[in-house]
Formats: sequence, structure tokens, C-alpha cells
Amino acid sequence: MNQQARILIVDDEPFNIDYLEQELSELDYEIVTAVNGQEALEKIKETSPDLVLLDIMMPIMDGFAVLDQAKADSAMRDIPIIVISANNDLKSVVKGIEKGADDYLPKPFEPRILHARINTSLERKRLRDQEQLYLQSLEKELNIARDIQKEFLPIEIPSVAGWEVAAFFKAAKFVAGDYYDAFILPDGNLVFLVGDVCGKGVGAALFMTLFRSLLRATSSAEYFSEGTEPVSYSPATRIGQAVSITNRYVAETHERALVFSTLFVGVLDAQTGKLTYI
Repeated sequence: MNQQARILIVDDEPFNIDYLEQELSELDYEIVTAVNGQEALEKIKETSPDLVLLDIMMPIMDGFAVLDQAKADSAMRDIPIIVISANNDLKSVVKGIEKGADDYLPKPFEPRILHARINTSLERKRLRDQEQLYLQSLEKELNIARDIQKEFLPIEIPSVAGWEVAAFFKAAKFVAGDYYDAFILPDGNLVFLVGDVCGKGVGAALFMTLFRSLLRATSSAEYFSEGTEPVSYSPATRIGQAVSITNRYVAETHERALVFSTLFVGVLDAQTGKLTYI
């Protein structure tokens, strides 16, 4: 656990630095030192330590000022800091904890307490770093999912002579189950739809792509009788079949998912202005 861990010791007393450096070097920690708060902040920026052992009472800049600046800086605020204080200085310990210190070490140092608290702080940092990496990976995956979902929405709304058609979409989360579509049928009529898959997040977004793809494919499909000419269906029949086929497919193949979508589907005859909808 302590392999490669870097610890910054901040103390204006050479004896304390020598003692801590000797104790921790024997445990294979990499040690960096500073003798005042100003130097400590510089060393934190330069070396990115995994842990800081910070004395409170120091010249030039005390430990409280270091805590204030470190916790206000996004690049430093997640580095665990253990404040060092005399056994009888409870007031300073409380103040240090209130300012963001993760733990404290009493003087004079007791090796077992020293090792235990350092190990605990480093383990917490390891878990926090692991969680941060997971969240970054998750955010990356969600961004990919969001980009993929956007590709299922129409890049451009079809233009219809004499009509102005526009759309606006904003997901409640990175990805969502809300969707819309607009496309021209083989007969020249405009289909437009707005849907909302139950739930939010990735699961809803996956089913959104399914509903959208099925509705577009079944609405645009040409159906043939025994001849070679496609059968002519009224707009009501066409979208009715599309919704029915989609509904049946989802119900039969995804019954256990307990998913559904509210939906509006309309077919606009641009020449007559007649709107047929479900």
C-alpha cells in the first residue's frame, strides 16, 4: 500500500523532521521536507505528495494558513493532510480539523500511532483516487453514449413547402429517453413524432433508440400485394401499423424490462394541411 507513496513533512524543528524522516524512510516512503508553510505550498505544487504531515506552529506561514490555501486550491484540496500538535493543544487540533485536516498526530510521536494514521490516510486517498478514476471513466462513457444518442436524432428537419418545422432537444441528464423524429414518407407526407421512454439515464436511452428505429422503419416501409406495385395505405393506416408493430415487438421481446413509451405520431399532408395523428 505504501509503495511509491510520497509524504511531505512540514516542521520548523530539525529534530522532528529527522525523526519522522527516519521512521518513514524505513517503511519505503519517499520523503520530501519543508521548514515553513510557504515552502510547504511550493513543495506541494512541485511534488504532488500523497500525504502531508503539517506542523501547526511555524514561522513565516503557520499550518492554519497552509490549510486555508491548500483547501481553496482545486489542485491541492484532495491531498490528505495530518496536522501535528502537542498533546495538550486540543484547541489547535480542533481548529485544524475544521479547516480541512484529515487527522492529527500528537507530539511526542508514538511510532504505532504514527504508522496507523499514515496508513489510514493513504488508504483513504487510494480509495478516493480510485473512485475519481471510475467517475472520470463513467463520464467518458456517458459522453460517448450522449454522442451516439444524438446521432439517432434527425440531423436536419425535413423542409416542407409552405410549412415551417423546427425542433429543440435537451436531455434531463447526459442521456435520456426523450426523443423526436421527422422524416418524409414515400408518398411525400411528413411524419413527425415525439416520445418519452419511461425512466431516465442509459437504460431509457437504449430503449429510445429501439423505439425510434422501429417507428421510422415501419412507417417508411413499402408493402406489396401479389403484384409489383406497392400497396397504397392511408396515413392513418400507415402510422397505425407502425405503432402496432413497434408495440407488439417491444412487448414480446422486452417484457421483463417493464419498459414503455408515451408517444405522439403525426402525418402531415403539406398540400392539404390535413393532420392525421395517434
